[in-house]
Amino acid sequence: MHRNRVAQIVVMLSLAFAVPVGGAAAQGLSAASDVGLSARFAGSRIYFDADPTYFNITVSVSGPDGYHGQVFSERRAPSFRLADFGEVADGVYRFEVTAATQAFARQAVREPSGYNGRDSTAQRPREGVSFSGNFRVENGQVLVFDNADQET
Repeated sequence: MHRNRVAQIVVMLSLAFAVPVGGAAAQGLSAASDVGLSARFAGSRIYFDADPTYFNITVSVSGPDGYHGQVFSERRAPSFRLADFGEVADGVYRFEVTAATQAFARQAVREPSGYNGRDSTAQRPREGVSFSGNFRVENGQVLVFDNADQET
């Protein structure tokens, strides 16, 4: 349990990559990043894909009127259904996907004072990746966000 929490913290601290996406109805459209994470939009659901070696994948979505939802999966990228987390108002929403990789994070500190000489790789945090983007909801349907459509 502790190892999962450490991995989640490392993932949350990793840099986010903004993803520009075009502006048409989102049916069948997708957005991808150069870190092995991508999103596909269909109806009122967002499907995420991740490199198969990634684990502890968290998807967070926020939107108008205090909307916030989060899903987690230990082994594969989850999908996100907007209606599962409350009323879905029209407007601009933001998603962020974070995941832990197989690579160990570099430690900038010495071993703890209680270090007993054993291999501590099982407790070392992993490097994280993240991917974020925006989309618009109109009449309960996801549309890909277009920067020209920003609300004032």
